[in-house]
Formats: sequence, C-alpha cells, structure tokens
Amino acid sequence: MKLTAEQRKEMIKKAIMCEQPERVPVISKAEPSYAIEYAGYDLKTALWDPEMIVKATDKMYTDIYCDAGGNMPRFPLIYKTNSSRAYVPREIDDFVQHPEVAGLEVDEYDKYIADPFKCIVDTVLPRLYPALVKDGMEGNLNILRAMIAENQMKSQYLSGMAAVEKKHEIINIRRGAIEAPFDFVADLLRGFTGISKDVRRDQGRLLAATEATLPLMYKLAKILNPNPGTIPFIFMPLHMPSYMRTKDFEKLYWPTFKKLICDLVADGYTIQIFFEKDWSRYYEYLQELPTGVIAYFEDDDLGVVKQKIGHKLCIMGNYPITMLRLNTKQECIDKAKEIVDKAAPGGGYLFCMDKSILDLSDAKPENLIAVSEFVHEYGVYK
Repeated sequence: MKLTAEQRKEMIKKAIMCEQPERVPVISKAEPSYAIEYAGYDLKTALWDPEMIVKATDKMYTDIYCDAGGNMPRFPLIYKTNSSRAYVPREIDDFVQHPEVAGLEVDEYDKYIADPFKCIVDTVLPRLYPALVKDGMEGNLNILRAMIAENQMKSQYLSGMAAVEKKHEIINIRRGAIEAPFDFVADLLRGFTGISKDVRRDQGRLLAATEATLPLMYKLAKILNPNPGTIPFIFMPLHMPSYMRTKDFEKLYWPTFKKLICDLVADGYTIQIFFEKDWSRYYEYLQELPTGVIAYFEDDDLGVVKQKIGHKLCIMGNYPITMLRLNTKQECIDKAKEIVDKAAPGGGYLFCMDKSILDLSDAKPENLIAVSEFVHEYGVYK
C-alpha cells in the first residue's frame, strides 16, 4: 500500500503521543554509509560528494520500504579542515569515528563551572580542533574554511535530500542532536577514563559541571531546531548510564537529564532518546518522563518496556541487526513478528532496528527489504 507523506506524518504523530495509528510506522535506521555501499559507490569517494550520497539514498528508498528516516552524514572534509581530534576520518575509507578524547583536565573543572562557554572556546576547542586556533591569520583562515566547508556540504546534502524525500513521500523526522549534560561532560570534556575517575573521586565538581552544562544543551536544542513541534524531533543518545552504579546515576546523571527533557517537552519539542544497552534498572525513573518522548531501546525486551512505560512514552527499537546479517529471511521475519506482537498493541510504537545500520556487513539487503515490507503489511491495527 502506497502511503502519502501526510498519512505517514499523521501515523507517526499519533504513535509519538501514545495513540493508535492506522498501522505501525517503519523507521529506517540505515545510515548514509549503508546507502552508499548498497548503491555500489565507493565510500571514500561518496563521503566527499553530497550529490552522490543523495543519489545513493534515492536508490535505497526506492528498494527498501520505510515511512520515515533522516540522518546527517559526517563529512570528512569538515573534520579534516579543522584537524579534529574529537571526530576523526579513518584512513581506509574516511568514515568518521569518535575516539576517546579529553578536552578538559581535572584541575580545570572550576574554570568550566564558572563560565562553561568561555572555557569551551578558550580551552576545549583548541585541544579538540587545533587548526582553528593557530597563530595569526592561519587560525582565522582555518575557521573560515571550516565554516565554508560545513555550509557547502550540508546545504547541498539537505537540498538534495528534500527532493528525494518529496519524491518518495518519506518523512524526515530528525533535526539536530544534543546530549544529556552528564554525557556531554563525559564525551567531549573528560573522556570515559576521566569521567570514571571523577565519579569515584570528585562527585561535587562533576555534579556542578553537569549543572553548568544544562543551559548550554537547552540553548543548543533551540538553535538546532528553532521551531518546536512533534516532527521533526531532536535526537539524544545516552552513553554513560549503563556503566554507572544506580546510586551514582540517581545523583549525578538523572536530575539534569530529567530537567532538560521536561523543559524541552514543555516548550513543545519531541525528543527521541536512545537508551543504549540495558536500561532495566532504570524503568522507574523513566516513568517520570513526559509524553512527547520517543524511547528508543537497544537491548531491552520491548514486551517488558511496553508494560512498564508504554502507557506514557512512545517506544521503538530492539530488532537485532545481527539477525539481518546472519540469519535466514524467514527467521528475520519471524523475529519482526515477535517484536511487533509485543510492542504494537494499543499504539505508541515505531518499528526500527536496535542500532544504526552502517554498512553492508551489518545487514543483508534482502533481509532488510523482507523485514521492512513484512512490518508494513503485517502491522495494521484492526
């Protein structure tokens, strides 16, 4: 059944608000890198060419069913221009990865707490993007080059994708990504090693740093997505809670995270939160989050999740992409039926994979096609 963009948008809106749409929306988690390889293009070449990525995505949307998608590639040109240490293109194919970095030393916490934005500009950025702060005119020219590279690459990609989405009547449901305050401190300021030490040795200043980060993330959300609404939503991946003790999560992570989510939802935003790994310890906390959150789970059983929070939060995820790589087509379809039967009743559910599909080694195209078409046909509410 061919659906219009308006039909798809209304289905997704109903699901987000924990209502029952006409059918289960199918959300694509295939990244641009997967589309490039699926279309038969060379990854290293295409990541420098927004038009080629758009053509690849056009082919992917032609062949593989979905109701919605939306991803921004990480263009290696941008990160090479600013000599990024936070996001680094790998040599073999220029696919951008995020290594562990530390932009802030432990004895610089007080400086960050006093004025986080100034500390980021004066201390963190020079360490993570050294080309932007070279002496004299060179640093200024590198800033200009980075801005031009970003504007050119992203504007070409977005204008091309708007045409592809219109052609296929597919909804782009994502606009911008932010982090929970604790995760921002962990990812770009202290690194996994540093933050793990701080949790044990310096909770007072760590807590103060997350509180100082909260308004930055709130402002960033407003900049990235200035027009609040159900669609498009803001994406937020959560990294650290699965590695934390529950008592540390409750004290250090939860207060600023909850406030950020509640404030943004109260302002009219929808937030898609990626709950990485196993969140079963935290279901009681999640019950405090407002409707308007899309709870995207990686490892959790969606049947249990549905019972615990499905009355309040839209749920999605959990389909293992490992099956798309290793199992037969019928086994993949059977797994999709199992998850839909658990998570779909009553609405408030979006079908998607447990994580992003990065390349052809993650998912056989024939399996992904079969599962996507099956859910579209099977997931009809009666």
